[in-house]
Amino acid sequence: MLMIRNLLLAFVTAVLTQNAWAGLLMKPTADPDLVYDGNILEGTYSDTVSDPATFLGFEAGQRVANPAQITAAIMAWQGQSDRLKVIEYAQTHEGRPLFAVFISSPTNLARLDDIEAQINKLADARTLDNTEANAIIESLPAVAWMAYSIHGNETSGADAALASIYHLIASTDDDTASMLDNMIVVIDPMMNPDGRARFAKSLEQYRGTAPNVDDQSLLHTGDWPFGRTNHYLFDLNRDFFLLTQPETQGRVALINSWRPQLIIDGHEMGSQSTFLMGPPREPLNANIDNDLQKWARVFSEEQGAAFDDRAWRYFTGEWFENWYPGYSNYAEYRGSMHILYEQSRMAEDGVRRPEGTVQTYMESVHHQFVSTMANLASLQTHSQAMYRDYWDGRKYNVSAKSEFANRSYVFLANENHGRMNALVDRLEAQGIELFTNKSPIKVDSAITQLGETKKQFEIPAGSLIVPNRQPDAPLVAAILEFDADVKKSVLIEERQRTLRDGSSLMYDTTAWNFSMMFGLPSVTVPTHLSKGLSPWQSHTPMQSVDEAAIAWAVSGEDDRSVAFAARLMEQGVKVRVIDKATALSDQALPRGTVFVTAMDNPKSENLVELISAEAKMLNIDLVSVGSGYGAGDLPDWGGAHFRLLTQPQIAILSQQGFSSYDVGSSWWAIDTHLGIRHSQIDTAYLSRADLRRYNTIVMPNGYRPMNSAETSALKDWVKQGGTLIAHDNSAAQIARDNGIGQVRSIGDVLDSAQDYDIALQRERLSTSDQLDMAAVSAHNVSTVVDYPWEQGAKALSADELKRREAWQKRFMPSGAMVAGQVDILHWMSFGSPEMLPLLYENQPALMTKGSQQAVVRVGVMTKDPSAREAQAINWSTVPEGHALTVRMSGLIWPEAASRIANSAYVTRERVGKGQVILFSGQPNFRGSTRGVGRIWLNALVYGAGLGTSAKVAL
Repeated sequence: MLMIRNLLLAFVTAVLTQNAWAGLLMKPTADPDLVYDGNILEGTYSDTVSDPATFLGFEAGQRVANPAQITAAIMAWQGQSDRLKVIEYAQTHEGRPLFAVFISSPTNLARLDDIEAQINKLADARTLDNTEANAIIESLPAVAWMAYSIHGNETSGADAALASIYHLIASTDDDTASMLDNMIVVIDPMMNPDGRARFAKSLEQYRGTAPNVDDQSLLHTGDWPFGRTNHYLFDLNRDFFLLTQPETQGRVALINSWRPQLIIDGHEMGSQSTFLMGPPREPLNANIDNDLQKWARVFSEEQGAAFDDRAWRYFTGEWFENWYPGYSNYAEYRGSMHILYEQSRMAEDGVRRPEGTVQTYMESVHHQFVSTMANLASLQTHSQAMYRDYWDGRKYNVSAKSEFANRSYVFLANENHGRMNALVDRLEAQGIELFTNKSPIKVDSAITQLGETKKQFEIPAGSLIVPNRQPDAPLVAAILEFDADVKKSVLIEERQRTLRDGSSLMYDTTAWNFSMMFGLPSVTVPTHLSKGLSPWQSHTPMQSVDEAAIAWAVSGEDDRSVAFAARLMEQGVKVRVIDKATALSDQALPRGTVFVTAMDNPKSENLVELISAEAKMLNIDLVSVGSGYGAGDLPDWGGAHFRLLTQPQIAILSQQGFSSYDVGSSWWAIDTHLGIRHSQIDTAYLSRADLRRYNTIVMPNGYRPMNSAETSALKDWVKQGGTLIAHDNSAAQIARDNGIGQVRSIGDVLDSAQDYDIALQRERLSTSDQLDMAAVSAHNVSTVVDYPWEQGAKALSADELKRREAWQKRFMPSGAMVAGQVDILHWMSFGSPEMLPLLYENQPALMTKGSQQAVVRVGVMTKDPSAREAQAINWSTVPEGHALTVRMSGLIWPEAASRIANSAYVTRERVGKGQVILFSGQPNFRGSTRGVGRIWLNALVYGAGLGTSAKVAL
């Protein structure tokens, strides 16, 4: 009897539990605020095309459709309608497909290749006259590219895209059929499937028994790293010309091949806002054709009218500017018109608004849907006129009278073939015409990255030359010009805002040109270079593999040499690096050359095979060395300059408290540039983790202060021989009194500022080749000795320095390029030029003295005969006869330039048996700051062997 009773009890418990869970998954529908009285899909539809609910299990826009559901619908519709053609243009890092859905009449779809060819013919005014162009224009349908949800947690756009596809392919009304007879609509329904999948999963995890309209809840926000970004936590809406991610690479290739007249980009913004549409406000990039702004106003008025008809609130411009060319408006520089949608975010359950009402998710989707249809209707009306404006612009771009006509961008010949190949890949992907010179070219003048005009400049043979006078001249200028123009009125308002409340007109970084981002030496020549040029051809690697050699080497000038070393070490190969240039067997071996000897690897039976395989995989030059004798005073292979490396065992601190962008770009850089194993560690477990497994730890930009236990764990680990690499705000945490080491932020050392100035002068004098031989040879003691603190510049008091510090901090940039002076004798500077462009934001200004090394400092000192006296710049002194250059590109106020002048951007300090390496900024910013990124790779791979106490193997 007891057994039966227990079985019945278990049965009842199970039923009740099952019902309880069923109730948890059900949502009450009694709340009238949550019922949307609008109808997204209005009209009549064909019975042969399944409606979205068939694939979703709910009405379009009622809830968030996940990537699998959207994909299922698109693939099914492809077999149900003759109005669409689906192209998979890329796959994400996680293997999810990205689709471009071409929608038009069957007749137009049958001739897509011809239409695409005619569009591209119209794009090059060098091959057409007006009569031919007009004939093409009259024959072309309108072309629209409608893209949604590039940020994965901005979901309503993709759900509107699904409704839009269905409406266009299934509607039986005459207006839709007429539109498709005269238009090709390309819908990119979900631009970031990986991020959307992450956010959709969080919706499942945080959904409760009743709808939640509180926009602060996890249901609405998600959790770290949130759904905004892709797999590697990149913001894809900043990647359109940088092209680091597969989603962008595939998307841009297809956009560029079709050159659509209209591009829309459906986003979401703060949940308590309404709906933002174009046109943007200032600052606008001066390279955007004025005709596009004219059409933006026309489309905006007609889109606003569609909202007015439904009594929906909206606004234009206000916070939206188009200065940085890496947004989705990238195509404007190629002649397309761009419209941004920013819908207030509602997640799934809707959000209670300030006025007390609740806006539902379906209403948000409806806003995006109506905007889509309004813009398509506008394009149908204005397409022919827009094509004619486009043709006028294409003629202007290649005209000898255009603003682009007499300007060429030159990347000076260098041996960093890996970085040059990466640059060329990005430029060619955008259809930019590239050339080179087989012989030196002399030009009357050239402008350097420091803003100097060099007369009678010689362009070395083998340089990469990009004339601005070519079909896509605005794009060439936008991404290669050293400085982007900005109106004085914009700067006035920006400064007023800075002083009033610290706000800004600048939505993003104000410097981005490829030559500085990539850290490549470059000049601008104010003439159209065309003579003596041939099409660019990338370097063909020379790989000499002599099995009888004593060693094999890869030049340290090439960034890929670091990966070569790291990958071989991961396979158990002993590797050396040369820290002073030499020549062996008539082979020039610069600093940083990776050197593998047979003697170091006596047990490796397939050593030559491993070396050869990695060189081929990396497509890098490889030389064989038959003798270790360096002629004259050059280093020989048995001396101290051939330094044995230690295999890096890397961990990245991650999760809550860290910038997902910096975590992601660090993670991506290791996977992309090195391809070696590493771990991410949740910092919540740092104080009890076994850190002995790692010899190198990366601490990305962080916002959560470390507690004493975490700091103690890291400090003990460093003292035992670890290499700690910290970025930005995390570097500031390390550089404090209770941090690790003696590097400090500028605001903490102003009471002893002169000590830091003396250390700076000592550093500079240590590289000077000036010497007074008479004074050195004199037998009598000289009564006149030059001391760094007696140069004539009046030192500022600590109180004055503190007042300036408080004032100057207000003016820190949102992203500008500053000149960096590199210590070219330090092992971390392998492969780096003496001057390196640095992207500088509102980040810590680091200070060093004594044994703390400044591997890179802010500011490059140049000779200036007009400077007849030494000058004080805050705490530091600029000697007589010299000037200090800080700003290279972008907006950096004089106050900020003075604040960061001579501060350290990269520091290295010995702590116990280990070392601390601090980067003032983020060395892998958007995967594209390749100059300082190389220094970071050197620190990561070589640090464990070159900067810590060597361990003797027993």
